[in-house]
Amino acid sequence: MRLAPSALCVLLASSALAQDSLDLAPLKKWILLQKELRTLEADFVQTRSLRTLRSPVAVPGKLWFNSGGDLHWELGNPPKTIFLRNKEGSFLIHPQKLRYETIAIDKAAPGAPQNFPMLEFPIASSFGDFCNQFEVTKIKTEGAQCHLEFIPKEAQARKYVQTIRLDFETQTGELQFLEFVSRDGSSLKTEFSNVRTNRKLDNAIFAFDLNGYRADSPKP
Repeated sequence: MRLAPSALCVLLASSALAQDSLDLAPLKKWILLQKELRTLEADFVQTRSLRTLRSPVAVPGKLWFNSGGDLHWELGNPPKTIFLRNKEGSFLIHPQKLRYETIAIDKAAPGAPQNFPMLEFPIASSFGDFCNQFEVTKIKTEGAQCHLEFIPKEAQARKYVQTIRLDFETQTGELQFLEFVSRDGSSLKTEFSNVRTNRKLDNAIFAFDLNGYRADSPKP
């Protein structure tokens, strides 16, 4: 069924009004707090749910980030998979298999590699940048916690992502929870704990000796 131009305009206008009716002040404050973030360390548990699995699979991990854009995100103890981003580029490393893959910049968007939904971290450089990338569908503040739900605006991403859920602490900006829900019913949930900010980090955290590792071709 095709919509008449007038009906389509009404739908688009309704969507814009719904967005404008949301109180996005907590989101604006949260993004401003991210600008004060020089370094971040955190533990997390990542839980993957699939329709083909009887029960969700939970894996512990660790995260390090600095304001220069360097990122170290590892899954497993000991690590089975590491995502590393530094001045040399972005790499997906499998220590137990002695293999690694170079990740193209255009694939390092939230949700691109299967197990790493936060490759672009912080998630936006400014409130305007966030609004250019995402559409907020729900925002709710209870006490010191804010719950945010949003979807990507990019058409290709919308084919796969049903919603993104994010919880943060309103006063400190501390990220507590992040979940990607796919249109196929699967989800990837990351719950953060033991978050430490603005402490000096050893530069060696963002380096990795790939001698002896085999380079795999990037997946198309």
